[in-house]
Amino acid sequence: MLTEAVRSLIEVLKLAPKYLVAVALIAGALIFLPESWLQLLGLQDISTQYRAWFGLAFLVSAGICIVAIASWIINRVLNIFRRRRIQRFVIDKLNNLTEDEKQILRYYFAIGTRSNTLKVDDGVVQELVACRIIYRSAQIGNMLEGFSHNISDFAWDYIHLNPSVLQGSTNTYRTDKRDRFW
Repeated sequence: MLTEAVRSLIEVLKLAPKYLVAVALIAGALIFLPESWLQLLGLQDISTQYRAWFGLAFLVSAGICIVAIASWIINRVLNIFRRRRIQRFVIDKLNNLTEDEKQILRYYFAIGTRSNTLKVDDGVVQELVACRIIYRSAQIGNMLEGFSHNISDFAWDYIHLNPSVLQGSTNTYRTDKRDRFW
């Protein structure tokens, strides 16, 4: 008997918060509505007989809803801080690029595209990927030419605002895409 009650309680706790809001509203209405309204709805006897259970249901469901809302807010705030930390890291990396990294990034702006074909076994490419400046955008490619890599929105916008980060000892750009002869 006790194990069934525990199982039932666990199943209630697994419900989505939107269902628990409904439980909290109904239980709260049965507890807090005036007697005249409960009489009109024909729920006065049920409300008085099971008031303790409705109170428990109200407290548990309202508590779970409050925890779910607080958890959602905390996650949103943490995501904002995480995104800002990543952006600061990317800005720092963009201001300290090597010449090889600048050549790869110059291609995007020289051609006016957001995609470049680069080899995945290149350490310079993988460094830019690890720093979230570019990312592999296609799962299909080959080992001779490479795979499509797109520049991230943040890096694209930052370099447009600060084109001096791409100035270096050369003015060349790099792609690993071969010219097709057919």
